[in-house]
Amino acid sequence: MTDKKTFGSFIKSKRIEKNYSQKELAEMLYVTEGAVSKWERGISYPDITLVSDICRILDISEHEFITSSTDTAEREMKLDAKKFRVIRGTWFWVPTISYIAAALICFICNLAVNRTLSWFFVVLAALICAYSFVPTFTSFFESKKLLVFAATSYLSICLLLFVCAVYTKGFSWFITACIGTLMGYALLFLPILLSKTKLSRWKFLIAFGSIFVLSVLMILNIRIWETFPLWKAIAMTCYGFVPVILSAYICTLKIEAFLKAGICTALSAVMLYFANFVAKWLFGPSDSSYKIDFYNWEECINGNINFICLVSLLFIAAILFGIGIYRTQKMNK
Repeated sequence: MTDKKTFGSFIKSKRIEKNYSQKELAEMLYVTEGAVSKWERGISYPDITLVSDICRILDISEHEFITSSTDTAEREMKLDAKKFRVIRGTWFWVPTISYIAAALICFICNLAVNRTLSWFFVVLAALICAYSFVPTFTSFFESKKLLVFAATSYLSICLLLFVCAVYTKGFSWFITACIGTLMGYALLFLPILLSKTKLSRWKFLIAFGSIFVLSVLMILNIRIWETFPLWKAIAMTCYGFVPVILSAYICTLKIEAFLKAGICTALSAVMLYFANFVAKWLFGPSDSSYKIDFYNWEECINGNINFICLVSLLFIAAILFGIGIYRTQKMNK
C-alpha cells in the first residue's frame, strides 16, 4: 500500500470523477462522513472489508486501490473488451433480426398473394442456410465452434437442397449434391479438426481416405439413376486416389521434408502420365492419341505434352530428392 497522503488524494480524485460528495460515498459504504474525510486527508486507511465495495463504487480495480494510481493498460484492456462485446452483439443481433423480419415478410406476402405457402419454404431454407454462415449458430455454443460451424452450415445446405428437390420433384441429384458438398467439407475441415487430436499425424490420410469413400458412394448413387460400367468407374476412381492417399501416407513418415516432396512428386508424375492409358484400357479407345513423336506435333501433341510433363515433374522430383539427401547427410554429421 502507498503512503496515506497519496492514497487519500487518489480516493478523493476518484470520488470527484464520479461526482459523489463525501456524505454520498459514506452512505453507500455504510460508514460515517468523517471516516471518508480521514481517508482523503491521509489520516487513516479504510477497513480491509470495505476494499471490494470501494473498488466497485469508484469503478477502480484492486490493483489501482493498492497502488493508488490509475492502471491505464488494464483500463484500455477493459475498454477494448467492452467494445468487442458490443461489436459481437451487433454482429449477432442485426443479421438475426433481419433474417427473422425477412422470413415474416415473405410468409405474409406468400399467403396474401398466392393464398398458400407455395414458395415460402424455399426462402425459409435459404435464410437458414445464410444464417448458418452469417452470423452462424456458433453463438449458441461455448466450445468446439469450428465443429459446430461445419456441422450446422453443411446441414443447412442439405436442407436447402432437399427443399429445392421437393419443389422441383427431382431427387436424382439430391444425394449426389449432398455427398459432393460433404467431400468439400471433409477436405477443408477434417485436417483442421484433427490437428488438435491424437490423430493429428494422420489428418491428411484420414481426410483423403474419407473423400475416397465418399467418391465411391457418389458413384454408387449415380449408378442408381444412370447406366454405366460400375466396376470400371470405381477402378478409375481408385487409380486416381492412389497417388493422393500414398502421398498423404508418405507425409506421416519421419523422413526429411524434401525427400517426402520428391517421392510424392515422382509418384504423382508417373500416375498422371499413365492415367490416360488406364482410362483407355478401361473404357475403350478414344479419339485422342498419346503417341510420342516430336517431329509430328500435329497428330501427337497430346502424347508429346504428356511426356514433357512427365519428364519435367521427374526432374523436379530429382532435385527435391537430391536436396533431401544432402540435408539428411548434413544433419547426421
